[in-house]
Amino acid sequence: MTKQNARTGEISMSPWYGVWHGGSGYTLSDLESDLEQFGSIQEAKDALSDRFRSGCSWRQTFRYVNRDPESVLTPAVDEDSCIHLYASPECLDYPDRCVYFGPRGGVRVENC
Repeated sequence: MTKQNARTGEISMSPWYGVWHGGSGYTLSDLESDLEQFGSIQEAKDALSDRFRSGCSWRQTFRYVNRDPESVLTPAVDEDSCIHLYASPECLDYPDRCVYFGPRGGVRVENC
């Protein structure tokens, strides 16, 4: 999501807020405590891919909104893993975007 300054015309990236689900080997995340901040949709896509492909051998960083950040391993993540993105941490009733793996293994983003 981008914002444009009406006075200067400058375009800035707005952060996204997301909740990650690791797939069938993980319980569902708690929206309040597990909400993460991503600098962009691309950063969320990269995080999903990294947690799936490298999570069992490289520590993954979780920049939580309501608690201290963590760097942990994410073993047993499967193709059902996804991140639900929200445009604002104050409006968490329904996600704005869903980041998930497509049928050929690529990372996709869809409006919810």
